[in-house]
Amino acid sequence: FRTIRVGITTNMVGIYTCPIGVASIVILSQVTNVSSGICSLTAVHSRTNDSPTDYKLSNQVPIPPNDNYSIVSDGRLALETNDIIKIQATANSSLELILSVLETAKQ
Repeated sequence: FRTIRVGITTNMVGIYTCPIGVASIVILSQVTNVSSGICSLTAVHSRTNDSPTDYKLSNQVPIPPNDNYSIVSDGRLALETNDIIKIQATANSSLELILSVLETAKQ
């Protein structure tokens, strides 16, 4: 298991890349608005061998103050080697992410 905790910025940034020889499952993706205003979130699944490479998991979803949003709600997201989860907010220091990932070695 891996847990990634990160403050989200206005730059689209890769926060998790599935390692070589590993299959991963995202089991929690909780984003919390810690600011006093509404902030929007965009999350992307990126795969380098696809065209286009990026598919939106969420697109400018508004999150009210002191509220939260699950990027992968009511399910799991399977990731293959080199898949990337990228994330971006409309304001710095407003959104925080906790991402929980189960990694399994491929055989």
